[in-house]
Amino acid sequence: MDSPTMDQIRAVKAEVLRQFEGVKDFAGAGIGESGGRLSVRANWRALPTNLTLPSSIGGVEITHHEVGNIVPQSE
Repeated sequence: MDSPTMDQIRAVKAEVLRQFEGVKDFAGAGIGESGGRLSVRANWRALPTNLTLPSSIGGVEITHHEVGNIVPQSE
């Protein structure tokens, strides 16, 4: 199986951003690595329990990560 191209990765990242825009607790998406291959990383403040999260789109793997809330380290 061929690795996805950077253009494919970027297109899937844009699709993930579009699909989850406005969904509660969605924090954003980026490009990461999974199993030695580039993948799209979906970041969540809390993983949703009422949504089916895709594991891939168009042959590009999507990983979902709970990143929590951003808080200042000190005042």
